[in-house]
Amino acid sequence: MTPRGGAVEDAFKHVLVASDGSPLADKAIALALQDAGNARITALIVAHDYGLAEYVRAAIGHRPDAQELREEIAAGARRDLEEALARAGRGDPRIAQIERRVIISERSPSHEIVDTAGHGPCDLIVMASHGLGGGKMAPFLGSQALAVLSAAKVPVLVAR
Repeated sequence: MTPRGGAVEDAFKHVLVASDGSPLADKAIALALQDAGNARITALIVAHDYGLAEYVRAAIGHRPDAQELREEIAAGARRDLEEALARAGRGDPRIAQIERRVIISERSPSHEIVDTAGHGPCDLIVMASHGLGGGKMAPFLGSQALAVLSAAKVPVLVAR
C-alpha cells in the first residue's frame, strides 16, 4: 500500500482503524499495523445503542439504571476491542501503543467513524468491507463501509 513508491509513514501520520470484533475487522487491524509505519494508530469500536437501556428496563423486573447498562455495553465493547487487537496483533509490541476509543451511540457506526477521523485528525481510515452482519445481501461492501466511503474526507482502506 505504499503510495507513489514512498514510505507509508511519510504519507500518513494518524491512522484510524475501526473494529466491530468480527474476523474481517481483525484483518483490518492487521492491515493497519502492517501499513501504518510510524504513524499513530487509533482503534475504534462503536457499540450501537438502540435504546437498549429503556427496553431492558421495561422487560426485566429489577429496573436497572440506564447509565449502568451503558457502562456494561461499553465494558463489553472495550473487551471486544482488546480481544480483536490481541488476535490481530499476534504479539506485536505496537499493540500497546495503540490508542483505544469506545463509543456508545444511537447514531450509526459509520457516522461515528467519520466524525472520529475528522476530530482525530486522522488521515487514513482502515476498516472491514463487512461487519458482524455478514454482508449476505451486499456481496461487495457492507452498509457501514459504503457509508464511510461516501462520507469520509480522508482515504479509506477497506480490508476484504
